[in-house]
Amino acid sequence: MPFDEMISEDAKVMKSSLIRQLTGLVNQPDVISFATGSPNAEMFPHEQLAEIFNDLVEAEKGKLFQYSVTRGNAELIEAVRERNARVHGIEAATEETILVSGSQQGLDFIARVLLDPGDTVFVELPNYIGATASFENYRARMVGVNKTPDGMDLDDLRAKIRQARSEGSTPKLIYVIPNFQNPSGHTWDLPTREGLIKVAREENVLIIEDDAYGEIYFSGDDPEILKPIKSHDGAENVIYMSTFSKVLAPGLRVAWIVGPQEIVRRIELTKETGDLCTSTVSQKLILEYLKRDWLDAHLAEVRGFYETKCILMQAALENHMAKLAKWNRPQGGLFLWVELLEQIDTLPLLRQAVEEERVAFIPGQPFFVDGSGSNTLRLSFSNVSDDNIELGLEKISGLIAQAAR
Repeated sequence: MPFDEMISEDAKVMKSSLIRQLTGLVNQPDVISFATGSPNAEMFPHEQLAEIFNDLVEAEKGKLFQYSVTRGNAELIEAVRERNARVHGIEAATEETILVSGSQQGLDFIARVLLDPGDTVFVELPNYIGATASFENYRARMVGVNKTPDGMDLDDLRAKIRQARSEGSTPKLIYVIPNFQNPSGHTWDLPTREGLIKVAREENVLIIEDDAYGEIYFSGDDPEILKPIKSHDGAENVIYMSTFSKVLAPGLRVAWIVGPQEIVRRIELTKETGDLCTSTVSQKLILEYLKRDWLDAHLAEVRGFYETKCILMQAALENHMAKLAKWNRPQGGLFLWVELLEQIDTLPLLRQAVEEERVAFIPGQPFFVDGSGSNTLRLSFSNVSDDNIELGLEKISGLIAQAAR
């Protein structure tokens, strides 16, 4: 039987990202890896979660392991709504909130609900690859929008929305990560956040705001400046996403979406056929963690841990790359972005780094939907030991110096 002829048109366009293909290369045991973008397991509150789990097993017996409702545990939804309002300034009804099995599932469901083949999605240059893959899987057209030091270039965005419309494509979504973006670590200023709402409203396009890293801000930051776009006036056209993955543990796979009731209802229907429900165990673990009022103290530890590593990385870059590269100074999150001389291609440089120096990073080009960015790279400081930050960047700088000659 010719099985390839049975594949759907949607499945035919699916492809693995280059970063996933590089996983085996960059995660070898003896390699100093700045490539891993996951939270550090040292920061998972495993003892507290174990205590809660044991208490729940004793109290609930088999009920703990039963199915949950599709929209999510009602108490946890209310806890999320309360925190969204108190901490992030987002006021949303229960009907406008849904729990999903991680932000990546949320992106897939949003794409399934909102995108038709040929619709245009506007993303930052560079952009999170997981989002790009979700949108491309539903045969959307990806258009990259330039960045400024303050965030997305709104003039470029408006021009590209109108160009897409003139070419017969429906401008449908603008996907953004305003706080400590993956991959760039970049943060938007307040005027750009408010300006995006205006552009999207005038052009009749929805905004997808991914706030996975918003709670991981460093000392000296004003949390008010980091308030989500969704919290600003006129943000009815914003679909907001966040997650417990970066602040508690990614293996729990619990995130949430806040958006217009009509869209959230369609996402709920999609989730019914996607996985029936998010893990009951994970939802109840998180709910009890919030009830015991442990999150804020834990967040303080998480922020301090990552800030220390970020400071060490910036110092090492100053020591070894001051004359070789430019980089940003993140206000939070897990990532730092490096730009090299234009003639340097970081993809072959990665293979050389792993093979010769046993050190790894992520090449920047896969994060650009327009194919640019070959002279950039992403460094994650989350999972590298303090000593290896210095050693690893010294090794990378030597290779960059050779490539620049």
